Amino acid sequence: MRPRYHEEFLADIARSLQAAPSARDVLAALPGKLRRHFAAEDCLVYFKEPEGNAFRPYEEEPAATQPAPPAIAEEAVLIESFTGRSEPLVAGPQTRMYFELFDRDAQGLFSRRGINLVVPLRARRYFRGLLLARVDARDAKAVDALAAAAQAAALMVIPLVECERMEFENDKNFYRLFKFDRLVLLGQMAASLAHELRTPLTTVLFEAAAARGGAAGAEAVAASCDKIQREIGRAGRLVESLLVFSKFKDLRLSRLPLREFVERTLAEIPASKVPENVSVRVLADKEIQVTSDSDRLKQVFMNVLFNALEALAGGRGGTVEVRVYSEYDELPRNLHHVVAVCDTGPGIPDAIKDRVLEPFFTTKKEGTGLGLYISYSIMKTLKGDLEIHSSSQGTRVNLILPVR
Repeated sequence: MRPRYHEEFLADIARSLQAAPSARDVLAALPGKLRRHFAAEDCLVYFKEPEGNAFRPYEEEPAATQPAPPAIAEEAVLIESFTGRSEPLVAGPQTRMYFELFDRDAQGLFSRRGINLVVPLRARRYFRGLLLARVDARDAKAVDALAAAAQAAALMVIPLVECERMEFENDKNFYRLFKFDRLVLLGQMAASLAHELRTPLTTVLFEAAAARGGAAGAEAVAASCDKIQREIGRAGRLVESLLVFSKFKDLRLSRLPLREFVERTLAEIPASKVPENVSVRVLADKEIQVTSDSDRLKQVFMNVLFNALEALAGGRGGTVEVRVYSEYDELPRNLHHVVAVCDTGPGIPDAIKDRVLEPFFTTKKEGTGLGLYISYSIMKTLKGDLEIHSSSQGTRVNLILPVR
């Protein structure tokens, strides 16, 4: 049975893991917690950096009067000696030679701070660091208690640090693949754009030739000028949409309260954009915090919202509901957050449901067919998704955001 102070230490670590933004942040607090709960005069932790071959020092309050602990290379004797070792090593007559070698690797850190205990930090097959401490080596029980507590903390912290590292690597790989996919899509979109631009350019040339002939009256010339202006505007929107898609900017992630974000965005919509007999309301039981890029999320939300408002235009009237909630699929760990935009319009015809996310596909006279496609791409960069459900009773678009 473990002593009560050991349980209190582990509870302290658990609270820190819950409160810290990252599991790696707990490493800096670990030496101080060990000193407070156990008989250790000095403690610091060396932990493997996520990149490179160095071990970085972590301690709660570095002494201003002493040199900062150095980083230690992975091939150093201090590190290699414990890669395959799970037991702590205490300084003594039989181990003095080892500690002299360790001190050389650590640039005099051992002799300067009186380090006489080294505990490897492992979690199953992962060796990720060392605890260096100054203790009363004559008190074997105190040494064993400190070493056992450090190992128990490692079992809690290291798997979480590894998960964060793997998520970070997955994010980097995701963005690499996404950029590659964008290059492929840009080639396909360039061919589609050439086809789409042919229609407005042909109209412009035809109307310009008719006006130059001089046979038409002033009203016909004015009508031709209107067509030319309209078609040039359409071509400009196509080009602008393609430019928006091609510009890949780094994400600017920040904490975002979803309900407040939705209400603030709705307040920015001009009254002229909301058709008559159309009401917009927000349904959110509680405030949900997400980590996302507010500018990109706003671009997607506005595009989906305007589509919903247009579905109710023309005197039809109806309601647009914006629902904010959390849900999970089968298991609680699959939790995600949702902003659902629901309208009571006529819905999307069955014949075109499978094409609404295709680039350049549109049923609007003035549309480019890139709005929903770009919105879907943005949601993917946010590690989320965009789902469309439609029937004769209306359309629902779910903006799905991950729990980070």
